[in-house]
Amino acid sequence: MAALFILISSLSAWAQQPADSLKLADPIIKADTLKKGEVEPVVKKKKVRTPKDPNTAVFRSAVVPGLGQIYNQRYWKLPIIYGGFVALGYAINFNQKYYNEFVNEYILRTDGDPSSIPNPDYKNAPDEQIISVKDFYKRNRDISIIGTVALYAAQVIDAYVDAELSNFDVSDDLSLKIGPSINQSFAYRGMPSYSVGLSLKFTLKK
Repeated sequence: MAALFILISSLSAWAQQPADSLKLADPIIKADTLKKGEVEPVVKKKKVRTPKDPNTAVFRSAVVPGLGQIYNQRYWKLPIIYGGFVALGYAINFNQKYYNEFVNEYILRTDGDPSSIPNPDYKNAPDEQIISVKDFYKRNRDISIIGTVALYAAQVIDAYVDAELSNFDVSDDLSLKIGPSINQSFAYRGMPSYSVGLSLKFTLKK
């Protein structure tokens, strides 16, 4: 009986030995994997954008320009969009103002009414030059209007593309930049005139 008790005790001690040895070995293994003074590296998780509905983005941009970009959380695009509309609106107003002025000047010269007095600032300019300058400002006004429509369409397309790409794993280095391009030129008597264009740039940083 005593021998059996000793055998059972020995087997019990032998069965528990692997578990006890692992508990003691864990700290030793961790200590060996890290050098002195080092800490375990922290893995930075990549920020994942919440997928957006392209139809919702398009509808919001169509109703209010820039609202689709807010829905897509692309707030940095708002100054570009609204800055473009402000610049285009200024160009339309500027060219419309001088277009009206030269239209009236041409009417005063050709209406056959003796009481009509043309603008004395343009008395030395021939009728052909008045017509040419009038057409110049009209063309720039029309280009600015087309630019406004193009910018409106571009921000709708941008909202759709951005929402569509939110459903894919796209690198943050890929970006779309929308910006107006304003060119200054000079017409009759050195008066400045502005024409507006629109630029779309896809940028991939290295």
